[in-house]
Amino acid sequence: MVCRHVIILLHGTMNDPVIRSAFHCSILKPAHNDRNTLVIDELGLKNGIVRADIAVLNGKLVGYEIKGEKDSLTRLLPQVAAYSEVFENSYIIAAEKHLAKVEHHVPEWWGIYAISPDEHGAPCFAIKRKAEANPARNNFGIAQLLWKAEVSDILAGNYGVKIKQSYTRQHLYQMLAEACDTVNLASIVLKYLKQREGWRTDH
Repeated sequence: MVCRHVIILLHGTMNDPVIRSAFHCSILKPAHNDRNTLVIDELGLKNGIVRADIAVLNGKLVGYEIKGEKDSLTRLLPQVAAYSEVFENSYIIAAEKHLAKVEHHVPEWWGIYAISPDEHGAPCFAIKRKAEANPARNNFGIAQLLWKAEVSDILAGNYGVKIKQSYTRQHLYQMLAEACDTVNLASIVLKYLKQREGWRTDH
């Protein structure tokens, strides 16, 4: 991703695109400069039911959820549940007005960034709490990051499973979730995500 200048509206509103761009160009700049790291906007979780605002894929899966001043927190709990199934580390990037509720609703292992404007109205980010390792990832949720053909390839190549045409995607996910421990499954999923061709990746 090429970082562009952040455009601040005349009335000083920091909307999602402004916050996202600023976060990419500041906090995530080292990730963008690392050839072995992929940074993805709007990564689908649970087969697209929930989307992670930003996902960073390197040696592990890290997710970031943005809650600006104009954002509602009504969907926060299902978003937290979906992130917690998949990511080894999760962060919420929240406007100061949301911090009290955010701290109450996200698990203790989640990291928190506070958003505040600088003297020019541009977003600044202060880390309030560093993320810790997720103690309870879900194998089925991790497997759902894969395409059906990828799951079939893993099951056939790694576990000698004979894939039947009648197998649904959900059935294949369940088979993979039961066949592999969480650490190895996450490693396999990272490998497949990073080797995809023609996929939207931001180096």
